[in-house]
Formats: sequence, structure tokens, C-alpha cells
Amino acid sequence: MDKSENKNIVLAIDCGTRGIRGILFDDCGNELGKSEKIFDGYYSKCFQWKEAPPEMFWDGLVEVVNNLNQKTPVLFNAIQGMTVSCQRDIITVVDENGEPLRDFISWLDRRELDESLPFARPYTLLFKMIGFNDSAKSFSRITHANWIKVNEPKIWEKTSKVVFLSTYLLTKLTGKVMDSRSSIAGHVPFDTKRKEWCKKNDVKYQIIKIEPEKCFDLVNSCEIIGQLTAAAAQMTGLPVGLAIVASGTDKGCETVGVGALTPEIASVSLGTQSTVEISTTKYVELYPFYPSFTAVDQDAYNPEVTIYHGFWMVNWYVKEFLDRVDPEELHPLLEEYLKETPVGANGLVHQPYWGMEAFRPEAKGSFIGFTEGHTKKHIYRAIVEGLGYGLLEGLELIESKTKISVQAIGLSGGGSRSDGVTQIMADIFNRPVYRVQTFETTGLGAAMATFVGLGRYQTISEASDQMIHRSKVFLPEPTNVMKYSGIYNKIYKKLYGRVKPLYQAYNKMSNVADVLEEEVTKFNEKQL
Repeated sequence: MDKSENKNIVLAIDCGTRGIRGILFDDCGNELGKSEKIFDGYYSKCFQWKEAPPEMFWDGLVEVVNNLNQKTPVLFNAIQGMTVSCQRDIITVVDENGEPLRDFISWLDRRELDESLPFARPYTLLFKMIGFNDSAKSFSRITHANWIKVNEPKIWEKTSKVVFLSTYLLTKLTGKVMDSRSSIAGHVPFDTKRKEWCKKNDVKYQIIKIEPEKCFDLVNSCEIIGQLTAAAAQMTGLPVGLAIVASGTDKGCETVGVGALTPEIASVSLGTQSTVEISTTKYVELYPFYPSFTAVDQDAYNPEVTIYHGFWMVNWYVKEFLDRVDPEELHPLLEEYLKETPVGANGLVHQPYWGMEAFRPEAKGSFIGFTEGHTKKHIYRAIVEGLGYGLLEGLELIESKTKISVQAIGLSGGGSRSDGVTQIMADIFNRPVYRVQTFETTGLGAAMATFVGLGRYQTISEASDQMIHRSKVFLPEPTNVMKYSGIYNKIYKKLYGRVKPLYQAYNKMSNVADVLEEEVTKFNEKQL
């Protein structure tokens, strides 16, 4: 059958950090059409802040949907349902009508409170007894909802709900302030084991001071969350009453989209955030009090390890080292860099902790081993290899907690487009690494959830059998495996422990410098 003749078609909206895509899929997993909009509305009021107006995301959705209508009108008119999958932990607050009261704060935003919000005395004693006091204070300081509550009290007083980006877009589509349980991934009081908001006296409310009444209603993934409103239909060109199905986060949908439905297959995403996770019906906490995420498959969880600035580092590298290269020549050039540099980048080792890692908050990004012979080519290779080492460390943690060995890895995200990068991952992981038929794995996983919600398939597993097709498998090369194993075990795994005291000392010095600068500014203002 010609792809265009298949009338079982759904629309998946994939709203990532960099941009938003609308993708049409049929029930065989074929990608039939796509439209993309790159975001240009992020802004920073202060150093390391990152915000964006809600209109940037909604207008982007409207634009990509209308573009699909113009490009593929026959397929567009055959759409049976749609879903929205979004980047995680990007929040705002809305009024009782679901209208935002301020702009979104991105997960990339590094603002934090000067002091953690106070804990009730029994919880303070409990945190100290179990060795969680420092972590609890850290989570309290970096929770963006806490920041809004302290610094924007008038907005907080008007707040009806604290919402994620997916919640906001679903509200615009359906008129209901609701979201999928599988879309809850961030600094909110959610009990992932029960897949419900925490009960009133739960310890998380001591850390994340969001009142229970400010939590929105939840539905299961793979269920119809509502129908397209007349207002949204008029803007998008989609029919009034179109079924809107709940799916999950971008990473959760990626995991489904590469077929990682059992613990023996891991999903590795080489996106702006880089992650490694599995699906398991057993609830697992990789770190104390650090939950697994709710999977798109309703019976499963996704234990995950995240490198917050994953392939963002490649974007940084391109900006700083290759900003004058023609974008059309960029991918072939980077592939050549990997071919022209040896395994191990001639001794250059990269530690990829450029963001605020949840359990390594003092960590910084670092390179060790520079010599006069190193070039920008070696730096690129070291960035890729460092990400591989960091993800392997996460994979080993997952295996140690589940007691199940991962046999294969499904790769997704922007980095998976590179054969050179994919082969490096196969060699570092020492496991077969495969890609599926489309690079749009978030969209594919979201489409699978939509077809289940529409009744085309009964389960995610059944949808996976029909919609996922492995397109290429990369096998580890034994010689490279030996070299990477030596670097990983003898150097990389020891690196963080050795440099951690230096990170801590630097952070203390940096904090003192910030305080001094603030005092000088206050003094000068008084003089004026």
C-alpha cells in the first residue's frame, strides 16, 4: 500500500528545548510528514537564568500544524487524533482559567534561593538522621516553584495551578488544565511509585512548597484527555472535537519509540539532555529518595540517569569553534573529525558535568590531558567520549539496582544521526547499539500512545510490534572496546572523586566573590 493511502494517521507534537515539531505517523510507524519551528524567544534577565514567553510555544505549535496542512493537505485531513510530548521540568503558574501569570522558567535556568525554605522540626531531624539534609536543602533552593513563591508573592497568591509546558499546551487544545501522569517529571510533589500527587503530609511537601490545591488533575497515558476546542480548531485548521490523547515526556516517549520496553534494552538519548533509562515494572530508586519516572506504558517505570548538558555541549562546541562553517557542511565535517582522531583522543579525557547535576551539585565540566598536539578535533572527540563514559556510569548503576543485564541499546536524539558517534557509543557500552526507522523517536513513541488511546492497538507492546523497525545495528569493535574499557576504569571513574575537593573549594571562593561584589554594589548605591 502507498503510504499516502493509509488513513490511520495521527499527529504527534514534539516540543523540545531547541524547537517544536509536528509529525504525522501512520499505524505502521511510517513518518508521513513533518514541520519544524526553531525557538528564538528564550531570554535571560540574569546570568544563567533562562525564561520564555508562553506564546513562543503555542504560536510555534500553531505554525507547525498549519504548515503541515499546507504541505500535506490530504494526509492532514485524515488525522484521527493528536498528542503533545514536551521537554521536562519547564514550569509556569496559571490562573483559574489556565492563563499563565508569568513566563516559563526553563530546566536550563540555574537560579536558586539563597536559603532553603524551612522544614518542620521533625523533618529537619529526620533529614539529618538519614543523611539527606544537604540534598533536601539543595532541592528546596533550586525548585523554581519555591523561587516564585518567595520572590513573586503577588503572582503566587493569584496562582491556581503550577503547570508544566505540556499541561499548558494541552490546556490550550482542550480547555482542561490536565496532564498525563507520564508527563510529570520535575520539581513537584509527585509520588511516582503511586503515580499520584503526594498525600498532604508527604515529606516532599516539606521540600517543594506547592500547596496540594495548586496541583492539576491527572489522567493515564494512552487515554483521551479531551477534544479539540473550537478556538484551537480555528487557529490550527484541525477539526473541532479531534481526540487529544495523553502520552508522556519527550524522554519517556523516546524510550517507547526505540522499543525499550523491558529492562534488557536500554534507551540512550543524545539530546540537549543526555539520558540512559530502561523500562521496568518494578519500582526502583537509583539514589535514595530519587524516584523513577512514570513510563508511557502504564504498568512500567523509567529509572533514569541524566547528564543535564548532554549534546548541548556539541552545540556549544560548534558555536565556539566552528561558528563560520556552512551549516550544510557541519555534519560531514564533524564526522571527519571522528575519523581523523584516535580512540581516547590522544589522552584527552572529558568529564561532562557542565550543568547542575542533581547528586553532584558542586561538579563542573573539565578536560584533563591536554598537550601541545591537541586540536579542536580532539576536543570534539573528547566531548563525545566523555558523554559516553558518563552514560555508561549511569547504565552500570541501573544494572546494579535492577540486577538485570542490559543486552542492547536503542539510540535516539540529535547525536544518534552520526554514524561516528553511534559507533563510539557501541564501543564504550560494549553492546549492540541500534537505530530505528526514524530519528523522530519522541514523535514515534507519542504516536504509539495515541494509537493505543484511539483503540487501534490495545497496548504499547502491541503498537511496538507493528510500528518499530530497527534500521541499523552498530556492533562493538573488540580493539576499541579494550581501549575504552581501560580509559573508563583506570581514569574516568576515578576522576570525579579526585577533583571533587577542587570543585568544592572553587564554589566556596566563587560564593565569597559574589557576596563581596554584592556588598560593593550596595556601598556604591548608598554613596550615590
